[in-house]
Amino acid sequence: MLAGIHFFSSSIIALKFLNSPFIALIFGFFLHHLEDILPHLDLNIFNKPEYESIKNWDFKAFALFILEFSFFFLLTFYFLGKFPLNKQLIAFWAGIGALVPDIISFSLKSFFPKLKIFNFYLNFHKKYHFQLKARNFTDYFKPILIEFLIIAFCLYLVNISH
Repeated sequence: MLAGIHFFSSSIIALKFLNSPFIALIFGFFLHHLEDILPHLDLNIFNKPEYESIKNWDFKAFALFILEFSFFFLLTFYFLGKFPLNKQLIAFWAGIGALVPDIISFSLKSFFPKLKIFNFYLNFHKKYHFQLKARNFTDYFKPILIEFLIIAFCLYLVNISH
């Protein structure tokens, strides 16, 4: 999944179920990995292995990333505006926690590729990350459906929370 939906789902779920910013941060980190196991779409739609490094991103990769993240970031804060500051902080830290796995992975792969000390984590993140093997349009249906269900669940949660 791209960063925005990770941020959104972690924030909204933490908003409903958690009461500590620190626990929310940890929750976001773990939820990221659980979501990555599920079929989903991200830069894998371009079928370009070189996109594993930010240095190799072209305009369409940056545009997709920025537009998707901006949309879900703004959507998150639109809903958070209805809640008190302490709940907003919990949601914010869950969202940050959800970004950390990709920040670590992309930073290491892009800027420190020779630093091998974190290979155990990079291998873990990659091993359990869904790999899209799209050969035709129907191969995209399951990932789109799952992401839609995650978004719908979060919208349900935020509407019953207030």
